[in-house]
Amino acid sequence: MLKLFYKYSDYMLLDNFGPPRMKKSSSCVNNLSKAATTMALIMTFVVFLFYYNTFSLINFYAVGKPLHEMTTTVIPHRNENDFLIDTDGCAIPNLSKNMQFHEAKYLKKTCGERVIFVSKIESDKIKFRINEKSMKKYSKGKHFNCCYKFANRSIISGKEDTELTYSKCNDFKTGTISKLEEEVITVVCSVSGKKQTVIYEDAYFIIKKINTFKNVSTDKELPWNVLLVGIDTMSRGRVHKSMPKTVAYLQENKWLDFRGYHKVGSNTFPNLISFLTGKKLSTIYKASTKDMTDTNELMIWSKYKNAGYVTAYGEEYLKLPDTFGRYHGFKMPPTNHYARPFFLTGEERIGNYICTGQKPSAIHLLDYALDFTETYVNESFFGLFWLNSFSHSLYNSPTLLDKDMVRFFEEMSKTGALNNTFIIFLSDHGIRYGEMRLSIESYYEDRLPMLFMFVPFAFREKFPKEYNNLETNQYRLSTPYDLHLTMMNILNISKQSIEVTPSEACPKCTSLFYEKSLKTTCEDSGISDKWCSCHNVIEVKGNETDAQESLRFAVSFIQNKTQTIETTQCMECEILTLKTVLRHHFYVDGTKAFHVVAILMSPGDIAFEVNVLRNKNEMEIVGPTETISEYNTRGNCVKNQNIRQYCYCRKIKNCKT
Repeated sequence: MLKLFYKYSDYMLLDNFGPPRMKKSSSCVNNLSKAATTMALIMTFVVFLFYYNTFSLINFYAVGKPLHEMTTTVIPHRNENDFLIDTDGCAIPNLSKNMQFHEAKYLKKTCGERVIFVSKIESDKIKFRINEKSMKKYSKGKHFNCCYKFANRSIISGKEDTELTYSKCNDFKTGTISKLEEEVITVVCSVSGKKQTVIYEDAYFIIKKINTFKNVSTDKELPWNVLLVGIDTMSRGRVHKSMPKTVAYLQENKWLDFRGYHKVGSNTFPNLISFLTGKKLSTIYKASTKDMTDTNELMIWSKYKNAGYVTAYGEEYLKLPDTFGRYHGFKMPPTNHYARPFFLTGEERIGNYICTGQKPSAIHLLDYALDFTETYVNESFFGLFWLNSFSHSLYNSPTLLDKDMVRFFEEMSKTGALNNTFIIFLSDHGIRYGEMRLSIESYYEDRLPMLFMFVPFAFREKFPKEYNNLETNQYRLSTPYDLHLTMMNILNISKQSIEVTPSEACPKCTSLFYEKSLKTTCEDSGISDKWCSCHNVIEVKGNETDAQESLRFAVSFIQNKTQTIETTQCMECEILTLKTVLRHHFYVDGTKAFHVVAILMSPGDIAFEVNVLRNKNEMEIVGPTETISEYNTRGNCVKNQNIRQYCYCRKIKNCKT
């Protein structure tokens, strides 16, 4: 190409091309000659600039390099729909638009039919009603008796977050009025015979209003409230495909959709604790050596509580275990209103649902969140309500929640709370295991949870610059650390004495009220190489040496891990061998090449996703190795259950326990 440049330049300088011309006077000829020379020089300079700029876009160093080492600075015109965000610092391809989400088949079973209703008639009084006609389905026409009990956290040391204490069971009938002694109520109905037979059980969850704190506002205006509603394992792509009615409602009502919201850790705990505290995980682990009690002062709900807000936290489907259960929970209630005791009354799986009494656990929690909002609509509040049971496991289906989610938001809008309440609808990560994790699209989906935000219209008018920045940041890379700072910023605006300090885990992160730089990278955002999705991965084709070496390195890593696992007596882990390569992609970052290898190991058909970093001739594993097949239940002989995914247990022959 360079040779062509010189030829083309020479051509432009020649004057003996073209038809014969008439002879002119020498002065005229001289003038024409000067003009032609000048024009030729100008054209030469223009052509030189053109080709110089062309060559400056070509990476000559890459010529002859292996494919994984090649880079290019040529960026073609890109369609907005092809990328979720497309900035200098981060470009995330929008592969979810082509991804099919195969949700669980509806099993046509429900939690039951509620026939006893408990309503709050005053802030501290409740009233019972029995649907006698529907009750015949349970009583078969026989005489029955019903009683109710109040439940609360256990007073036994060490069991405060795992067990309940109950009041005596008081008889009731339709029209019975009782004082609301505790927020959790259970009812049981039975018929008499040779022995009493329980025919109906149910549980109820009602906000018991506390004495409110002094108004945190310095003027007559109410401060800005925050209500977070989370759905576990819900990527942005998944919510758009599986909950279309909910997404349509959000779009119609001018919610913000943060396309570049990115997870910072593997599972629920690191991604929640990041927006709740902004702290490093090491700080949290150090503070929670016994339980989560000492960590509670680091939580953002404690910042709001200390500023005079009424606070609430709830999470259902406790058998997972829930976010904080594996860290021994809270010795003292972490917030003013705490939902865990309600779900300790008993959850069970029926079909696709996780039920507490006669209703799905998630519907109970949404109703509780609505009750919380209505109770404190004229005061200041902060609430976090986390739903697991419609989305976490393979037999769950978020589509079954779609209509109820719309109903919740519609009812919320009727309370008047939206006048001064930020509502944040979010998730922790996408689908992490199962059949849907086998495609390369799922590599991005796992890393990109949904984040929607309703901003009060009064705030938009009063703080137009901050709102404009929120709108802009929908198309920038953001993380739970940014969300933490945003919520601290809201508290700061409501009460000026509250200081907003930088995130310990991400010093460069900022509140979403400030426009994020186009040059923001994963490193700037506290996202490690393991989780970063600011790149377009390329499929490995053929038998390139680098690819084969990376594959062998990944397999060897898993095999070595298996051999070092400590198991229970007379049990050992089988050596896993490669069964097949599910997918193999790579991307380049500067001089480094990252290989993303998904492999199926035998026995047990355990699938792993391994990230291998190649830096010149050296290789290393990046971040934790993920199991992308369904949870490994055959690794229960492992003493440390956090690494059971690497083990397929077998009994040692002739070993006696």
